[in-house]
Amino acid sequence: MNVTDLTVKNDYCIGCGVCAGVCPSNNLYIDWSPRGELIPHTNNLCNDKCSICLDICPFNNHKINQDAITNSLFSKTRNIKYNEYTGYYLNCYVGFRKDTVKRLKSASGGLATSFLASLIKENIVDRIIAVGISEDNNRMFNFKILNNSNEVYSCAGSAYYPVEISRILKEIIKEKEEFEYAVIALPCVAYALRLAIDKIPKLKKKIKIIASLTCGQLQNRFCTELLSLESGIKVNELAKMNFRQKSENNSAINYMQVATDKNGNEGIPQANQELPSHLWHYQYFKQNACNFCDDIFGEVADVTFMDAWLPEYIDNYRGTSLIISRTPLALKLLENSHEYNLKEISVNSVIESQMGLIQKKRTLLKGKLYKSESSNSFYPEKRVKPDFNVYNENREFIDLTTEIQDLSKELWPKYRLDKSTAEFWNELKPLESKIAKYERKIRIKNLMTKPKKFFKKISGS
Repeated sequence: MNVTDLTVKNDYCIGCGVCAGVCPSNNLYIDWSPRGELIPHTNNLCNDKCSICLDICPFNNHKINQDAITNSLFSKTRNIKYNEYTGYYLNCYVGFRKDTVKRLKSASGGLATSFLASLIKENIVDRIIAVGISEDNNRMFNFKILNNSNEVYSCAGSAYYPVEISRILKEIIKEKEEFEYAVIALPCVAYALRLAIDKIPKLKKKIKIIASLTCGQLQNRFCTELLSLESGIKVNELAKMNFRQKSENNSAINYMQVATDKNGNEGIPQANQELPSHLWHYQYFKQNACNFCDDIFGEVADVTFMDAWLPEYIDNYRGTSLIISRTPLALKLLENSHEYNLKEISVNSVIESQMGLIQKKRTLLKGKLYKSESSNSFYPEKRVKPDFNVYNENREFIDLTTEIQDLSKELWPKYRLDKSTAEFWNELKPLESKIAKYERKIRIKNLMTKPKKFFKKISGS
C-alpha cells in the first residue's frame, strides 16, 4: 500500500510532493488530477515492504505529530515559551522591510523574503528553496532552488496555486556537493519535510532551516483560472497571475489580483474585497485536505511569517508582517538586521490576527472530523477530537461548504474555456440561493443575540 491507495483515494492529498521526492523506487510522480489538483500517480514500481511515502505524508496518521516534533526541536531552548495555538516561540515581532521598493513587491511587509536573503548573505546556508514562477508551461508556479539574494527577491510575493517539491528533493538527495538549504513552505509541507528528515539522513544533513507561512486554505488551479476569466483573460491565454498587487488607493487587505496573457497584456485588476466574498468564505475549489489541517502557525518551522491582519496595520497598503521566532539563530538575524523596521508584539496579538483560521482549524475541524467518523470513512487523526456538538451547531455551514467544494470542481472543466464565467455561475445558482438563505439565517440569529448580550451585560450576570 502507498499514498495513492490511501491518502489520494480518500481525497486527503494536499499534493506537496514530498512522497514522490523521497520514494526510493521512483514509483511516484506528481501530476494534475481531473479536479485541478496536484496528486501522486504510480509507475507500478512500488516495493511492498516500503512504507516511506505513508510515513511522511502529512495527512496520514502518525505516532509523531506536530507536538512530538516541536517538543524534540524546541522545548529545551532557553527562554522558550509555549501557546496552544502558536506552539513554541521565543519572541514575536511586527514590522516591515525599510526598502520601500522591495516591500511593495512582497506579499505583506517583505520580511520573509529579506530573512531568506540574509541566510545566504550571512553564509548560514548555501541555497534557498522557495516558490517562484515556473518555466513549465503546465504549471504556473513551482518550488525552485535559489542561489543568491537577487534570485530570492525575484520570488517575492504569494502564489495561491498548487505547487509541489518532488523534483527539488530528488535533486538535493542525489547531488554530491555538500550544499546546505533553507526552505520556506506552507505548514503541511513543513510537517512532511520534518517527517522526511527523520527518515532520510541526507535530508537532515542538508535542510538546516525551515520557515513557514500561515495558511487558511489552498484552492486548486481552477480558482486561478476563474480569477483570470473574471478579469477578461481567457484560460488558454493565461501566462501569469499576480495574486497580491498592492495599490495605494486600497487597504492592505484589499490587494489587487492581476492576470496577464501570453502577449504581456494585463486583464482588468480584481480587488480582493470586490470579488464575491463567498469565493473564499464558502470555499469554492478548496482542496479537501485543508479541511483536516490543525496547524495555523507552521508550528514545526524555525520561524513563521504572516500578514499583520490587525486594525492598526490593515490600512497601510504597503503591507506589514508578523513573525514568530522559535530558534536563537532566527532571533539573532531578526534583531540584528538594519534592514527591518521591527518591534516586539505580544503572542496574543499574533493570535488575534489569525482568529478566523483558528476557528476553521481548531473549532470547525472538530465538526468535520465527527462527520467523517460518523460515515465510517478513513480520516486523518488530528490533535483535536471529533465533536458532535460542534458539528450539530455548524452542520449547515459544514455541509454547504462541502457541497460547494465538490460541485465547483466538478463543473469548472465544462466552462473553463468559455469567454466569460457567466455560464459557470448560472449553473451554480441553486448553491448561490442556499448561501443567501444561510446568510439570512445568520443575520437574524445575530440580531436576536445582540439584545441578549446587552441585557446580560447591564445586569452583570
